[in-house]
Amino acid sequence: MKRFCSFMNPSVDPETEKEMDTAILKNINTIAIVGLVFEVAAAIIFLVSVGGKIDNNALISVAGISFSILLCTYSFFQSKYMLKKGTIGRKAYFFFKLIVYIGFTSSEIMFDYHNYKADNQMVTFYIINLVMTSFVLFTPWFETVLVSCSYLAMFICMYVFDGAAHIQPIDFLVLAMVSVATSTVRYHSKISIASHTVRLTEYNTILENTSRRDGLTGLLNRLALEDDAHKADGREMTVYMIDINYFKEINDQHGHAAGDEILRNTSEILKRLYPGGRHYRYGGDEFLIIAFQSGAENYSSDTY
Repeated sequence: MKRFCSFMNPSVDPETEKEMDTAILKNINTIAIVGLVFEVAAAIIFLVSVGGKIDNNALISVAGISFSILLCTYSFFQSKYMLKKGTIGRKAYFFFKLIVYIGFTSSEIMFDYHNYKADNQMVTFYIINLVMTSFVLFTPWFETVLVSCSYLAMFICMYVFDGAAHIQPIDFLVLAMVSVATSTVRYHSKISIASHTVRLTEYNTILENTSRRDGLTGLLNRLALEDDAHKADGREMTVYMIDINYFKEINDQHGHAAGDEILRNTSEILKRLYPGGRHYRYGGDEFLIIAFQSGAENYSSDTY
């Protein structure tokens, strides 16, 4: 039982959760674009087909299409805003997903209920439900609740109309179970993908820092200087070249351990002198500092 509970409500670390949130927001953004194009095209085709003759059925269709267009527009701009903002509040993100899920599902329940009454094929509800459970993901236990509620609402609508005479309950139940299974598998797959992405980003950061920093002093190295040079274009700065006098003699007389300690201490002094600058170990006992302020401001410092 404990294993089942863990499977239906898996624990996810914050970085992996953030990566999943970003991926799901991108999914919603894409769904909104595709939905908007489809609904606008459907609106144009519908208006041309009715030829200006609007009856009750046509009004219901126009209302449904209009709602879908508004929902797609809202989903597109809100997901784009959240992606641009970067930091997403958990509650705001959860309720946005919930609005998208319930909005699209409710719209298609009403649309297919209208089709059911007209004895037309019911396809849209199943397609949208599958899209929602595949791309707008919640934890499996909550997704199970959402899917159950959406299928139950659809069944109640049909039952109220004619006792759901044209629906096989077993088939309906199987479709609901397929949706739940799809969502659960997708959620766990998303955790795995997001986790690997986070770990890969961390390893790349470590490798980049290792390649750009001097192992002894922790300062940036000459490779980093070459990479950073283009960033200085057009900026006011002061560049300093510094070396340690008699460093070879110190190494010869006191050993390399003493020389290493002097290099580390020198790097710490330089970081204190120029806290806003960039510090590089240029060579053996040579250091380079780029300070993004005028020389006069640097030399007026109390450290001198």
